[in-house]
Amino acid sequence: MKKAFVSIYVLLILLIFGLTISFISGENETNFDSVQSLYNKRIAMYEAESFLNIFVKEKNINKSTSLKEILANFDHRSEITIEKADDKGKIKEKDAKLIFIKASYKNTVGNAILTYRLGDDGKISPIYKKVY
Repeated sequence: MKKAFVSIYVLLILLIFGLTISFISGENETNFDSVQSLYNKRIAMYEAESFLNIFVKEKNINKSTSLKEILANFDHRSEITIEKADDKGKIKEKDAKLIFIKASYKNTVGNAILTYRLGDDGKISPIYKKVY
């Protein structure tokens, strides 16, 4: 009779041990997926912000450089779309322009917004910049 109780206890302990191991491995898979999606989001945000910074530097050096030229020379892993706005509905500042960059990388999206004003010398002076 004692051997039966011992074997039942051993089986219960092994069952609990097996359930614990399977739970921990499931948590590791979920954790890896969330870390991977955060990494992809960070890459998309980095590339959107990098493109904005390059845009400002290139436009301050060479005013005739177009956005398409900058994008063609920009080494990127994500798909980048560019939107420009000059209408007064979106911009509250006087004589300001808006550029919106959307970078898509592996089902994640990084956005960057730049509101800027052209100075008297033709150089860009940023008013507002946000990356999300």
